[in-house]
Amino acid sequence: MRYQQDLQVALRDRFRRLMTTGYTTYGHEVGLICRWINEQPALRAIVEDLATAEPEVMVDEWVQACEQNQGLQWPTSTEAGRARLVWAWMRDLDQDPHAVLELASSVDSSRNFNDAVRGMTQSVVSVVFDYLGERLSAESSVLYLLERYVRRVEWFERARLHDQYLANTRQGEQIYDTDLRRWLFDQGLNMPFSQAKSASGLSDVLGELDTEDPLVCEVKVFDAASHDKRGIVSGVHQVVQYAQDYGKSAGHLMIINLSGRALDLPSDANEKTWPPYVEVSGVRVHLINVRALPTASASKLGQIKPVTITREDLINPDV
Repeated sequence: MRYQQDLQVALRDRFRRLMTTGYTTYGHEVGLICRWINEQPALRAIVEDLATAEPEVMVDEWVQACEQNQGLQWPTSTEAGRARLVWAWMRDLDQDPHAVLELASSVDSSRNFNDAVRGMTQSVVSVVFDYLGERLSAESSVLYLLERYVRRVEWFERARLHDQYLANTRQGEQIYDTDLRRWLFDQGLNMPFSQAKSASGLSDVLGELDTEDPLVCEVKVFDAASHDKRGIVSGVHQVVQYAQDYGKSAGHLMIINLSGRALDLPSDANEKTWPPYVEVSGVRVHLINVRALPTASASKLGQIKPVTITREDLINPDV
């Protein structure tokens, strides 16, 4: 979650920078920010999602409407559509830095150009920063819940769930799936359905299906024997397919590790973060490892023999 938190801090810093930027350098500063956003995988995924939000509303027509009415006009009907419109305008500024005054003088009545630009930043450009911040917060909240579930199983529920698993190994994944859904529901996540249908089949956990931002989570058991690497690989590809079906840029693979061995998972992050993730076909797949096998104390485990799964394993199932 530190990754999302750091991005939120960086977003606020860049917004404050815009608030103190004069009109002569505003377009250049916005261009730098747009390029920075596109360099951050999590933010890039969000703005790419915006491309389909009310695309019929054109930037030029919006700016003209503001000029004609001498005030801020919103021709969009959704928050995503409004953020998409402002984001498109910001990207255009990189090509035409002087266009900033065209909109600023229409939406803010200040006679001073710098004051007008600051007013426009507060009333218009803040829309994009607020939208990005809210989406990052939502993702952080989901990861926080899933991290707590990992701790819950590892600290308190290993033996109980493993006993249930041994009693019905043919439906073992369903046991952990049901437990995860019950946990998510108890934590306030609405409608954490199991086996919800999509164009790609049946997903293990899809939450918040009654909202515009559903949670996609696949559950896979790994025991290094009958349930081996192939299950994890197929789980990644299922998450990608379900996320694409529901228009999501992120999904989660919950790996129930019953092997008793450490899992060495790949990550596209530039630094060590939890959980590791891989970017596949425009979808960020968070890889969440749950050490679910009851074991002896650490002093009696013997030699560590980790199971290594490479990025190539995950993105190329033919390897």
